[in-house]
Amino acid sequence: MTTTAGKDRMKRIALAIAIAGCAGGAFAQNKPDVPQPNCGAKPEYPGRLVMTSDMRRRNFDREVTKWAECMKTYVNDRKAASEANMAAGNAAIDEYNNTIKKIKQDEEDAKERSQ
Repeated sequence: MTTTAGKDRMKRIALAIAIAGCAGGAFAQNKPDVPQPNCGAKPEYPGRLVMTSDMRRRNFDREVTKWAECMKTYVNDRKAASEANMAAGNAAIDEYNNTIKKIKQDEEDAKERSQ
């Protein structure tokens, strides 16, 4: 007959194996597809002589502003997605912890009732 300590040890070993299996699967997964910024060509400084023309300088400034705004929007979108992913991960951790805690409590309650 197996002792209670032996059963607890077997449960811990089984849990460790299950966690290791899940972690191994996570490492084997491909990286998620992350969209790249689509802001067009990076603006390049046209040179000092070109910048002497007010019209060309304004066009260059508009080009830089448009590109910079696009990149800022991209970064903010990526940040929002990252925060949403972190919140979902934390919610999953909480669900896991609460479920395991309830299972352990139910198991303890069943042991006490059987005594």
